[in-house]
Amino acid sequence: MIRKKDLRIIKTQKVIRDAFIDLLDKSGFEAITVQEIANAAMVNRSTFYLHYVDKYDLLQKTADQALANIIELVAPETHIVDGKLEYNSFKENIRVILKVVEDDAVLYKVLLNDPQMIEINQKFQQTLIRKMDGSFPGNILISRDLFLEWMTSLYMSVIRWWLNQNMKYSSNFIAEEFIKLLVIGPVKTVGF
Repeated sequence: MIRKKDLRIIKTQKVIRDAFIDLLDKSGFEAITVQEIANAAMVNRSTFYLHYVDKYDLLQKTADQALANIIELVAPETHIVDGKLEYNSFKENIRVILKVVEDDAVLYKVLLNDPQMIEINQKFQQTLIRKMDGSFPGNILISRDLFLEWMTSLYMSVIRWWLNQNMKYSSNFIAEEFIKLLVIGPVKTVGF
């Protein structure tokens, strides 16, 4: 029988994670110490070390979970019906992904903008590429590698831009704009 994770463990990890994200936003990763994380979470260092090896382990686990939260929602294969893109389904999927980002905006903003997080960004993009790779027909009109790089870069850039604008537009609006950019293309979008 599989045992559920103890609620106390879940709560402790959550307060540590929340304190860590707050410190990441205020101080940057390199400036943070385990003691500062423990103090902000109102736990002692030994409690921190029961859950994480060090701050790098905490960062990795936090980033991996943030990545998993988005990747599990990316489902391009569900938007292609009889070889055609189902726009409303795709737009709704983008909106749901943006809602996940919005719910943890400080974390995603740090992960996608902090120059020290380049490896995390690369991992995010490579995971997106693997997820999307099998979803498109084999006979696309440009290099498959180039297409996947462009598509995943667009996903990440739109999310990054939205976060940097302090999410002043709704997730629905951004999803609609994203779809327009994809369907119409950048050249026609600017009127050429």
